[in-house]
Amino acid sequence: MKKLTLNIKERVLLPDILPQQGNKLQQIIVRDLLSKSEFKPGEIEKYGLTFSHQGVAWNEKAKSASFDLELSDAEISILKEAAVNLDKEARVTQHNLSLIEKIEKLSS
Repeated sequence: MKKLTLNIKERVLLPDILPQQGNKLQQIIVRDLLSKSEFKPGEIEKYGLTFSHQGVAWNEKAKSASFDLELSDAEISILKEAAVNLDKEARVTQHNLSLIEKIEKLSS
């Protein structure tokens, strides 16, 4: 297992970069990644997360928080593939660039 350390913004963005469709095994792995990265009720309260049509907002406490995700080789493979696809499709933005860079540094 490898560790991926994310800040609040990267954790919010992670589900958006994952493949929305694929083969059954790939989607099972995506489901596991979504489960690992989702915010629990206690975290939503602690970090003052609010969800609206304008996006996600959080409090000052969240700005300095970091979150460690334990990843299997298969999960790393899915993340790396997602990062490559975003780059190929020219969908890397200033918002997701730090997340993409962290994923690229992971070794499977």
